[in-house]
Amino acid sequence: MWVPLVVRGEIIGTLTITSASESVFGTRATTLALAIARQAAVAIENARLLERARQLAVLEERQRLSRELHDSVTQALYGISLYTEAAARALAAGNSEPVAENLQEIRDTTQEALGEMRLLLFELRPPLLQEHGLASALRARLQTVEARSGLVTDFVAEGEDRLAPDSEQELYRVAQEALNNVLKHAHAAHVRLRLSVATACAALEIRDDGVGFEPSFLSTGGFGLRGMRERVERLGGDLRIESSPGAGSCVHVEVPR
Repeated sequence: MWVPLVVRGEIIGTLTITSASESVFGTRATTLALAIARQAAVAIENARLLERARQLAVLEERQRLSRELHDSVTQALYGISLYTEAAARALAAGNSEPVAENLQEIRDTTQEALGEMRLLLFELRPPLLQEHGLASALRARLQTVEARSGLVTDFVAEGEDRLAPDSEQELYRVAQEALNNVLKHAHAAHVRLRLSVATACAALEIRDDGVGFEPSFLSTGGFGLRGMRERVERLGGDLRIESSPGAGSCVHVEVPR
């Protein structure tokens, strides 16, 4: 006996059942085979959708890093090139006065580029996350944000237990995206991050006092919101975002343990 595996009218495979005796394939066996085939089709489709979502998340992460490199390191290298050309022209003209200033600009820009590269490398694989857990990695991330932007940051951690590696990785990426949004769009003076780990669930909250936005913007999936939501859904959790113009914003995540 073979039974098609059907998803939305499309056959994605077959379930084949064999027996030495054809008499076993009665009405009851056929009904059971159809039920098993339906469940198998749903499971296969869910696995395909999960893999597609994972691939999209990887693509979005690569695109984000590409934008970060363009906005920071690439621009810094372009600036260094301009200052170098200016110094060369001044020396060729026999005018050494601007050279010292150009060299100082090159030095400062190089230091900024190195800082940006260290930050990007940290984001790719934060060592603290693997070695010491989510709370330590988030605390270090906030310290980096504060040093980079001048934002006043506040971190509260409740509960000492470690989460599963996948949960820590996904929650860290959600916090990273939320903090990037604060830096780029919120024009905030203060951001507060709270991590709470309980027996049954873990909660993460990122709150800022920035300009906020219209709640209707959430439906567009901008600011990396779609990727954040997909990460949380992969953990079987819930993502809520609250904001209004002039009232800051709050990202709240809760996932089961």
